[in-house]
Amino acid sequence: MKQLVPRRSVLSSTTRAHIAFLILPVALFAVFYVYPILSTAYLSLHSWDGVAPTMRYVGLQNYFVLVRQPRFLHAVMNNMSWLAFMLLGPTGVGLLLAALLDRGLRAEKIYRMIFFLPFTIPAVAVAAIWRWVYEPTNGLLTATLQAVGLGGWAQNWLGDPALVTYALMGAVLWWTTGFAFLVFFAGLRNIPVEFIEAARIEGASPWQIFWKVSFPLLWPSTIIVLGMAAIDAMRLFDVIWATTNGGPAYASEVLATQMYDVAFGRFEMGKASAISVFLLIIAGVVIMPYIAAMSRRVAESEAE
Repeated sequence: MKQLVPRRSVLSSTTRAHIAFLILPVALFAVFYVYPILSTAYLSLHSWDGVAPTMRYVGLQNYFVLVRQPRFLHAVMNNMSWLAFMLLGPTGVGLLLAALLDRGLRAEKIYRMIFFLPFTIPAVAVAAIWRWVYEPTNGLLTATLQAVGLGGWAQNWLGDPALVTYALMGAVLWWTTGFAFLVFFAGLRNIPVEFIEAARIEGASPWQIFWKVSFPLLWPSTIIVLGMAAIDAMRLFDVIWATTNGGPAYASEVLATQMYDVAFGRFEMGKASAISVFLLIIAGVVIMPYIAAMSRRVAESEAE
């Protein structure tokens, strides 16, 4: 009589364990990321006020209406302005502060705390602080200008459509520079001392040491800072909404604030969903090539 031999499992115990551990994160990713994106894209093809039991299919009409609206195009341009500012402003100032503090200043820990502290403040609190700073009659900035004899320079900083975006950029610069500073400072402290000492022995100036030795070795830190800056520029909402609600006359509006206003102020859920799809596409066009290029560069540096 032929003895039956139990069939071995196709999957090893290690493989089954890997699958078991992956089920939960994959499910969470699908539920909280993939499904909302797909449902938003589906909703953008309909007209719905968020209350009615049924939605009316309109195809791509919401997209065509948006691209013909000056308000939407202005918000897109504001997002591009914020992208350029976030890549250059907080990044450049954070790198400068890190380089200055890396020179061994006294009370270094106090300066580190001062530079990083604003980044720990919630966005709504930042908005409240800078509304007081920019208050046109008794605000801190106006009072300071008057104290130094420059009262004529005082402006309605948040009420002037030509100035409001720049005023908000000043607030965000104060708020977000601490992150870039901390990452760059940590990167500078991780540079081997031997490299710096060798450059000094060769007679390099402090500027040459920074530009020729320290800065090239900060590439991993730069990747992190620029990547986060680009993401923050695309998702910027809370500070602008809490400070100006996108005003005056939509002058400071970005796509995220416009999406919120259209959805919960005008109850045009389909059009708001179309704005969010546009924002996703713009963010993907801006950020994904950067991530791909940086990933290739990191892989090349590790292979060397």
